[in-house]
Amino acid sequence: MPVRARLDASGHLLYADPPLLALQVSGGGTRSGALVVPGLWDLCKQSRDLNMNLSRAVRTGTENRDIRLWAETRLSGNQLELLITGWQESPIERSDFAGHVEDDPSSATGGSMRLDSGTRIISIALAAVPRAPQLFTGKRMLEAFSLLGSPQGHAALLEKIAERQPFGSMDFLLLDGSDRQYEISGSPLIDKQGNFAGYHCRLSKKVEPGNDMAHPDTLSENALISNAVFGAQLGPALRQPLNKIIANAETISAKLQGPLRQDYAVYASDIANAGRHLLSLVDDLADLEAIERDNFTVASDDIDLVDLAHRTAGLLAVKAADHRITLILPDKDHSVPAIGEFRRVLQILVNLVGNAIRYSPDGSAITIEAASHIERASISVTDEGDGIAPEDQARIFEKFERLGRKGDGGSGLGLYISRRLARAMHGELIVQSKAGAGTRFTLFLPMKPKP
Repeated sequence: MPVRARLDASGHLLYADPPLLALQVSGGGTRSGALVVPGLWDLCKQSRDLNMNLSRAVRTGTENRDIRLWAETRLSGNQLELLITGWQESPIERSDFAGHVEDDPSSATGGSMRLDSGTRIISIALAAVPRAPQLFTGKRMLEAFSLLGSPQGHAALLEKIAERQPFGSMDFLLLDGSDRQYEISGSPLIDKQGNFAGYHCRLSKKVEPGNDMAHPDTLSENALISNAVFGAQLGPALRQPLNKIIANAETISAKLQGPLRQDYAVYASDIANAGRHLLSLVDDLADLEAIERDNFTVASDDIDLVDLAHRTAGLLAVKAADHRITLILPDKDHSVPAIGEFRRVLQILVNLVGNAIRYSPDGSAITIEAASHIERASISVTDEGDGIAPEDQARIFEKFERLGRKGDGGSGLGLYISRRLARAMHGELIVQSKAGAGTRFTLFLPMKPKP
């Protein structure tokens, strides 16, 4: 049986069948309030704006479930009827990236947020803002929060989202007319078919925004100068306009506001890609700043390199598919335990596999292997690219080194940062390659002691 609903001219529910009503309430809406279900609201708004009946596949969900459905609109005078068929629900799994800390939405300084695959807010809980569900459900994250950037920001937010990667703590301003700032981190959600289903986000209210330089005595003089010039000033100043450019360009290229000539959509996509490239440079510099501080440390988590291999492949599956590249992975039933910081190891692997995809021929294969040795564990990434000449293999780990490549989107910092992170975790990152015969990068980490 179809699930039905009727909306008035202002988008408020006049009637909704129980499944949709439950979804509406779970997202912070009310029985007779404005429709707040992401995807469905966009469809209804576009139908009214264009004054025509529309139908499309919609993907939405709740905190713990992914929902796929087919929705049709039928305009009748001032009312709009919504007809939903093919309603399918499936549980989702969280791809946590640091410490596996449970959220505490009741905390006076915390909260949580669920985003769908289009970064629309499905659910949100902020202890300091009881009306957050009513204010923000259905909006895109960057319509509810303004990205301020962090002096120790990780990779560019929109680049991470585009590649279905976790993103570490970044500074945002809540757009509710207050000056509340939050640190937000997000972990990808994967449904039972292995598809990306959005993000689960943790929020921590910043008590002292911009307090990264509150203890200058713990920093070296060079790091303090770098932080003052880049982290506290240039980084945030660059991120804000770039994120707005990217968000607007992606809205145009996706034709979310209605039909658009294809060549203009392509231009907008090029603008978004250029913006993401600039953001990646900004955040590479922020990572560089962080790892070169005298007080830089990493966590010692119990990790499984086989599990991380599969998480990395899931995050980069879309990029690999775009180039018809096959990712060959270790058997899921195997386990290679190691010691290292979960999110930093994932960062290294995403960089290695991302590079392999970038420099491999279309239609080739990339092999990821994990192994246990006597006192350490390893994970390697092998491609079928052109390889690296012996005289260049030491140079590729230097800052800003790109071996003369131009226009490939790289900053020349990824491998330098990855090796520094590996050594900070008492490991190592090495390369083995021959010109014309592919390249193999191997990350070594301490092995988890047997009980």
